[in-house]
Amino acid sequence: MGSTATGSVQLLSTTPDLVEAVEAVCIGAGVALRVTDDSAGARAAPSDVVLVDAAWAGDVVPRGAVVVALTEHADAWDTAVRFGASAVVVLPHAAAWLADMISRSSDSELPRTTGRVYGVVGATGGVGASTVACWLAGHFAARGVDTALVDGDPLGAGLDLALGEETTNGLRWPELNQFSGTVAADQLWAAMPRLDALRYLSWDRHASLAHTVPMATVIAALRGAAAVQVVDLCRSDLERQARWCDAVLVLASRTVRGILAAEHTVRRCAPVPVVSAVCGVNVADVDPPVVAEATGVPCVAAVAFDARVPQHLDDGTVLRRGRHTRHAKTVAQIARALEELS
Repeated sequence: MGSTATGSVQLLSTTPDLVEAVEAVCIGAGVALRVTDDSAGARAAPSDVVLVDAAWAGDVVPRGAVVVALTEHADAWDTAVRFGASAVVVLPHAAAWLADMISRSSDSELPRTTGRVYGVVGATGGVGASTVACWLAGHFAARGVDTALVDGDPLGAGLDLALGEETTNGLRWPELNQFSGTVAADQLWAAMPRLDALRYLSWDRHASLAHTVPMATVIAALRGAAAVQVVDLCRSDLERQARWCDAVLVLASRTVRGILAAEHTVRRCAPVPVVSAVCGVNVADVDPPVVAEATGVPCVAAVAFDARVPQHLDDGTVLRRGRHTRHAKTVAQIARALEELS
């Protein structure tokens, strides 16, 4: 399968995290990326767009290049002045702007769109992050939005179990072990299994090839097909996975431990924008303003405790439970808050 893109981007960088961030934008825009890590390579044939790392130590940079930096790099503007750059782009916040600029500058015949990625993570285990991720994805799909529910936790035994889809044929993460950015987003999208209007990408029962499947690349590619991806994030890999997202929802139990864990989890997501929500029985008189004050981010909803959810998870009918009026209203609140952040 081949890409439909004809444009190209050159990135001058020796920073792996920045290369990954720019690669994600380029894949979503359907444009090839060429990374150069020395001054000799910088003299190569020109590309449609030239990006230069704010930490670039070389002295050969084409005039008018765009400086790119991660949020934590404080010297981006100094670099831009030194190289006579035409713009400064700070990732991940300006990813959508960069994708649009790349698409307009390339020779791609088709207009490119860049879908949004929203992550969901529990501050502690058992707060219902997978359930809320399913409900949130179902909410967007029900509105007619091209939506993908993505399983980010290889050790979770497969999110398809919650959907009742474990025996359904279709693409799973292990089959993407050899995936590369040359696969067109629409072809990847077409291969994903679907439940009603919702497409999903799940792990299997054994976390097969978990250390070699290029998850970041796949999610970046899906931006070119899915208007929204909802990713059920893995807590143990949160610092890395949060960077794939435009915004993250942190769920906290209504306990002292839950609030302390939420504060820590919000910090782990930096610099990605975060909102929070509280879940479960209110055993410690915890309401959204308390959580907002403790975490420093808006607490946008309270997900009501529902004793029937575990049975729906086992039965594979969790999406149906999410359509219950009280849950649907809460999920709509969360969706609006995430959209406002991105």
